[in-house]
Amino acid sequence: MIKNRKGIALAISFLVIIVLVILGSVFILRSVGEKNAADKEKKSIQAFYLGEAGANEALNRLVVLINSDLMLTVNSTNPQVLANNVRSYVNSSDGLVFLANYTKENNTPQFICPQNCSNCQNCTFITYNGQITNFGQGNYQYIITVNENGNPTTITTDVWDFPYNYKISSTGTVAGIPRKIISSGDFTVRVQHDNFARYALFDVHHTTPGGDAVWFTSRTNFSGPVHTNDQYRFYGNPNSVPVGISGTFEGLVTQHLNKAWFYNLGSPFQADQDSNPGKDVPVLNAGFQRGVNEINLESSVTQQDLMNQAQGGVGGSYADGIYVNNDGSNVIGGIYIKGNSTIEMGKDVNENATYNIVQGGSNKIITVDYVNNQTTVQTAGGPTNVYNGKPDGIDNLGTIIYADGAVDSLKGTVQKDSQVTVSSQGNIIITDHIMYEDYNPAQGVPGQPGYVPPNAEGKTNLLGILSWGGDVNIGTSSPNDINLHGTMMARNGIFTVESYSSRCNSNPSCDSQLPSGGCGAATLLGGAITNFYGAFGTFCAGDGRPRSGYGRNFVYDERMAQGNAPPYFPSMRTFIALTPNDTIKDKITWQEGGQ
Repeated sequence: MIKNRKGIALAISFLVIIVLVILGSVFILRSVGEKNAADKEKKSIQAFYLGEAGANEALNRLVVLINSDLMLTVNSTNPQVLANNVRSYVNSSDGLVFLANYTKENNTPQFICPQNCSNCQNCTFITYNGQITNFGQGNYQYIITVNENGNPTTITTDVWDFPYNYKISSTGTVAGIPRKIISSGDFTVRVQHDNFARYALFDVHHTTPGGDAVWFTSRTNFSGPVHTNDQYRFYGNPNSVPVGISGTFEGLVTQHLNKAWFYNLGSPFQADQDSNPGKDVPVLNAGFQRGVNEINLESSVTQQDLMNQAQGGVGGSYADGIYVNNDGSNVIGGIYIKGNSTIEMGKDVNENATYNIVQGGSNKIITVDYVNNQTTVQTAGGPTNVYNGKPDGIDNLGTIIYADGAVDSLKGTVQKDSQVTVSSQGNIIITDHIMYEDYNPAQGVPGQPGYVPPNAEGKTNLLGILSWGGDVNIGTSSPNDINLHGTMMARNGIFTVESYSSRCNSNPSCDSQLPSGGCGAATLLGGAITNFYGAFGTFCAGDGRPRSGYGRNFVYDERMAQGNAPPYFPSMRTFIALTPNDTIKDKITWQEGGQ
């Protein structure tokens, strides 16, 4: 019989306490271990996301390097020097030298040659090293590596392609824990002459040919870049509707002179400022730059060039008529018209592009079959002939129509597969809607909240309308609220509305008790390039209401920003470098880790 039970209880208590301490220690150690593992995993995940952020920043930086730094350097280089250098790079199959030498920011090269190659010659790759960027509790750093993806090539005269591969290596680090992200892709840099089609509006003189002032009012809407070698004029009376708006500009507005004109309630003045607060206030969503360099309207493409392309190199004397020159089996040029004519664009029952042309007593319907690569010429009262090929000129850039005379009527639909330029020696008169078959229609009313302008992004159909010696006119028979798709150019004239001061002028005295006048809006999906600025309508000076003619709703065709232009369209003498359709961000491969 155990008499001292208190000693046994004490021993058991100590044993229990020891067990509990051991179990508690194990629990604490396990909890601490799990917390450390969780913290490490959290930091690893944070490092991963930092690495991903660095990769995205590097991709955006590469876009800036190519589409901004390279573009601006190429554009500001003497055209002859640039062309000679690029030809040399192409002949020596050395695209990395071109990229390293011309990708500059503030005249400082951005890519380096880590292999210590002399002037980057014989290098197999070049790099751009991003700085260490702190973010939160960690940081990231990236390296962009570029190598050639084949040899540079000559596409046509003064057009070259430089193909590249790129790899982005980005490392995110948190508390000493690194995670690496690798992304890669390819892109092609195209070097070519800059083109006038990239402007929603461009003019040399911002007046009528007679020197009369033309004012931007609340009926003015431009969605793309606008430039004049002269100076702009803004009207916006606070009693107008909408109050105080002197036009809406979604793209960058630039002018050569340092001062702009402001109507100032009938007491106009010039000033180096964006607006005249309370009186003349344009909406400038991308800014207004004054004092920029002039842009020479002189082109590397001449009128004779387009005539030769249309004639297929077959010179000589032509009688009045419509010509699709051929060798008996194949089309060898474009469509050449001698004399004044009318042109209606459209499509047939088989969805082929058609051009119904009348010149004098001659009428021909020219059908272009893109699927079978054939052109059919049907002569009214005469034979129908079928030829191989398309009326794409000598260089096969797209359908070219050249009229050695005036085009008294132009209208119709640009078939979805067509890229065409209608060029004329004299005036071109638009008598009805001209629209792309394939485009994204507008939603809402121009100038009103919620308005979504039309666009043709990702579409093939493209149109240029070009008058060398006359004007491009919206004719007196054209409908209200007219829609025009294409880039208009009057090399020595204007883009204007015939009888703009009397058309739809239902309130000539500007009586405030009567409704406004005007024919509605002329919506242009494309751009206008002219020597002088043509009037589209008039307004009541007292309250800014429409009086006659059309309001401008010029919608920039964003495809032009990627170097697209109608075939054989006049280009500037300066060059640009770009990635067609912004291909840098296309087909990217991502992975974690790697070399």
